[in-house]
Amino acid sequence: MTELIENIRDKIDKKKVTSLCNKILKKCSFKSGKDLQNISALATWLYIYGYYDEMLKVCDLLKDMEFAGDYDIWFNPDMVMCLKSRVLRERGETEASQVLIDKINEHRHPELYENLVESYVVDMDINIAEELKNRPRSLADGWRFCKLQSAIRYREAGKFPVSDEKFDNDIEELTAILRQVK
Repeated sequence: MTELIENIRDKIDKKKVTSLCNKILKKCSFKSGKDLQNISALATWLYIYGYYDEMLKVCDLLKDMEFAGDYDIWFNPDMVMCLKSRVLRERGETEASQVLIDKINEHRHPELYENLVESYVVDMDINIAEELKNRPRSLADGWRFCKLQSAIRYREAGKFPVSDEKFDNDIEELTAILRQVK
């Protein structure tokens, strides 16, 4: 793991990537939600910047994790599996993508998705707009990042009551905006 993270840090000249790599190199426990969040965030920023091969390798750091009943911990392996599934699907590797989706959906409850629609469709956009009005842009980018991760997680796992087309448009738009972040 150390060699992979060092190589990514040395190769990719983006502050977000460098910062996350340094955090992971300093401390990384696969039982810590915060440490797993750093891995998930690194994979997401690599996706945003278009470093898909590196992203896949970072996602593989969590490939052997199993759900232990703690959704706060599980969110991060779930997120990286959705990212990996998306890239594999886009590359035409549908069987490998589906294996990940099946694993993800073992611990999802689609009957509860209806409760999350307003949060995704309305609340996140309100939060982004409020931050753009009243605070530094970086706070709006934080909400954009959150919405991007949600869009990828909901789109790839399926069964969410929002169209794939809406998710794909949101992902494209948010990625284009976030790609400008150094």
